[in-house]
This record gives sequence, structure tokens and C-alpha cells, in this order.
Amino acid sequence: MIYLDHLASTPLDPLVLEAMLPWMQPGAAGNPHAAHAAGWRAADAIEEAKGEIAALVGARPGEVVFTSGATEANTLALLGGLPPGGGCVVSAVEHASVLGCLPELRRRGHPVAVLPVDGSGRVDPADLERALTELPGPALVSVMAANNEVGTVQPLAELATAAARHGALIHSDAVQALGTRALDMEALGLHGLSLSGHKLYGPMGIGALILRRPFRPVPPSAGGGQQRGLRAGTLPTPLCVGLGAACRLARQRREEDARRVAELRDRLWRQLCRRLPGIRRNGAAEDGDRLAGCLSVTLPGIDAADRLLDLPDLAVATGSACHSGAGEPSHVLLALGLSAADAHASLRFGLGRGTTEVEVDAAAGRLADLLKA
Repeated sequence: MIYLDHLASTPLDPLVLEAMLPWMQPGAAGNPHAAHAAGWRAADAIEEAKGEIAALVGARPGEVVFTSGATEANTLALLGGLPPGGGCVVSAVEHASVLGCLPELRRRGHPVAVLPVDGSGRVDPADLERALTELPGPALVSVMAANNEVGTVQPLAELATAAARHGALIHSDAVQALGTRALDMEALGLHGLSLSGHKLYGPMGIGALILRRPFRPVPPSAGGGQQRGLRAGTLPTPLCVGLGAACRLARQRREEDARRVAELRDRLWRQLCRRLPGIRRNGAAEDGDRLAGCLSVTLPGIDAADRLLDLPDLAVATGSACHSGAGEPSHVLLALGLSAADAHASLRFGLGRGTTEVEVDAAAGRLADLLKA
């Protein structure tokens, strides 16, 4: 298998597994919320993990709330973070876990504004200014740091400044950005941030919502009062430790990872252009405005999902994994101005830490041979 779908999920890094294994042994069974030695050891390990997560995003350990992943983090932020009468502003290219909250917010009586994007997938801060001017009451803005389908990086600093001028809180789904880009919540003025373990070479089933004052969502359910009452349930020590280790490695490696995967992405693009005339790239063109490991392309006249069935040993995507198999064109590509036919003719390559030149060359060759047949 040539795995070029790192935007959907990254392989577990061996060093992350090494950090987790001691907490998966029979002798490490202490509940981190229990008041005895075994529980205190687990609690200390979780606090250390919080420190690593906070260091990655420019926050404080006490601002970290563990979740089952970024979907839960996004849902908690949006459905729990709006005060009575407050409005919500999101972009048209947000992840399904954000856009999926909008019908419920409208049902509850919250006004909602969806910001358009330009042909590269970028939000214009002026559009946010206009939306906030028109919304009544306090507002919550949620714009992803980088898009999960085309890799376009959003101008978070400008958006946060616009939100601050209107007294709005701002949250960002930073799942895709943190592996290869530096992001400092305090410097940017962000109040909330979501991240996920399995997009950072960490374990599946764990994520976090980082909350900076005055942002404090109302939890959706009652429980035992864990995590300051924001998210009930016993914390899974091995997963928390794994997320902390993944964040530490991301902080240490992101510059080298970004340089290397950007070179591989460009190598893949050059080969596809040479072999497949008429191919088009989606998203931002400049390196500073796009993710290092993301390449979204359109091959007019093909049905990408159908043709990929003939390449079972090549893992690439036709869009977000959350919409895989739905049969609908990507909402992200439609928002960029692509037709439904061109959206169906698009592929997303996600290159990562373990991708090699040999794999990139083989993937380009196999795809070109298939489409020319």
C-alpha cells in the first residue's frame, strides 16, 4: 500500500506508542481521578501531557480539555459556546463537524452567517467584519486554521483582530495545521482551538479543546465533574499520554517535516503535470498560504472515485474522509467555484512524515497509467 492520505489520518509514530505502552500494562491501572498513589501517578502523567499540548499551541496546561477527538471538540465549542441570543459565524469550507452544528444552532434561535471564500479557499476578513456588524448580540466565530481538502491556510491573525473589534470570541479547528505550522493562540488572540491525535501521528480516539478566558462552553451532558465540569468521564491515561507525546514530537519536528513534505508535494505535482495534460491544482498557490503536505487536483472528465477502485494499493482521497461514500460533490470544492462535475473529478493527496520519493514516483506513475488506459 502506498499511503498518501495523511490528511484523513496519520500513522501512529513509534515514539508515541513507546510513550503509551507503560500505561497499557496491568500495573498501571490507576484511575487518574482517584485519591491514591496509583491514581496520582496517572494524574501526573496526564498533567505532563497537558503541558506538551499547551506548549504546541501557545496556551497554558490548565486551558486543555481532553475530548474524544476534534469532532467532539468542535461540537462542544459551537453548541456549548454561544450565549443566549448570540450569533455564530463560520466559513463555507469548514469541516463537517462544524457545519453540522449550524442546523441545531438555528433551531435554538441563534442567527448564523456563513462566509464565502475566494477561488483559493481563503476567507476575506472584510466579509467577517460585515457579518459581525449585521449579527445581533455577542458572536462566536469559528474558522479553521487550514483546510482539510485543499490545504489553504486562513488569515487567522486578521480574522481574530476583526472579531476582537466586535467583541466576538473566535475558535479555530486547527487539526490539519499543527503538524507542520507554528500556531500561538495567545499571540493570535484565539479563544478556542480544536486538535486531534490521529492527525498528529498520535492515537485515534483522543483530541482536545483549548479554552482561553472568557470562553467557557456549557457542557452538553452531566457527569462526574471531571475536567472542571466541562467534559465528564474518566480520562483514558494511555491516550492522553499519547496525545502529549505526539504534540511534543510535532513541536520538535514540524519545521523539518514541513520542508520535507513540501518538497515531495512539489515533486508529485511536477510528475502529474508532465504525465497528465489538463490537470489543475486546487487551493492556494503560494507556499506560505497552503499546507506543506496537501495537494488537491482536478482531472476534468473523469470520475475520480470510480477510477480509484482500480488502484486498491494506492490510498488517496476524493475529499474529506467524513464525506467519503456519500456520493455528493465536495462542499469545499463547490465553495471554491468548481462545478459538480469537476468536484467529482478531483483527488486529494496527503503526504506525511513517512512518505518517500519512491512512493511519490510510483503513485504518479500508476495514476497516469490508469487514466491514460
